[in-house]
Amino acid sequence: MAIRIYLSALTLVFLFAAWLNHGVSLLEGTVVTCALLYLILDTRDYLHGARADFEKLQQLEEKLSGVLR
Repeated sequence: MAIRIYLSALTLVFLFAAWLNHGVSLLEGTVVTCALLYLILDTRDYLHGARADFEKLQQLEEKLSGVLR
């Protein structure tokens, strides 16, 4: 997760630096937009997987607490 946030920050810094230097061309805008969109979708998928794992752990906890009673 930290790598995803780092890459997002680098992408935004690149966009800001390009904008300050000479403006953002169509190609640069497209590349940055696609990179950010990929990172958003990838993070969303990762969080859905983490939620599913968390739900499985909750179910396991409920079963174990039932067995230990």
